[in-house]
Amino acid sequence: MPCTKCKDGKYKWGKTGECKYDTKEACEKANPKHYNKMRPTPLGKKTYEEYEKELKEFNLSKVEKIELASIKDFDKLAKESLKTVKATDKLVDNIKSQAKKALTELNKTGTLLVKVYPVYQDLEGQAKDLGVDLPKELSQEMNIIRSYIKSVDEDIKILKAII
Repeated sequence: MPCTKCKDGKYKWGKTGECKYDTKEACEKANPKHYNKMRPTPLGKKTYEEYEKELKEFNLSKVEKIELASIKDFDKLAKESLKTVKATDKLVDNIKSQAKKALTELNKTGTLLVKVYPVYQDLEGQAKDLGVDLPKELSQEMNIIRSYIKSVDEDIKILKAII
């Protein structure tokens, strides 16, 4: 509610004040406590009362208490966690590196095992043509090789998932 001009050319404070000030500046100087609250703030065009109302609505004047012990606890836990993460990262990197090496070796092994199968089939065919049975040891070795081929395939899938 700033100073307003009266009909006689003088100024008064608000709607109910006396028309006793010759200039608007004199009226504003005479009512500085009231007028400062009514002026727009440098932050915008709202009055002090509007900001005060918003402050109450949003409860911005409430200050939350932060316990220093909680900050120390957080700091300690955060440092421990980061140290653990770094150690775990090293382990994971090591595991990935070992997995890559193992995958390379398994691929070599798988290739060799797969090459054995056609040779065994040729031996079976030749033995059949001759009317003789293959020695039991060869059949047993081929069964072992078949189980290794399955195992190698499963291991390769696992290692690829790790890498």
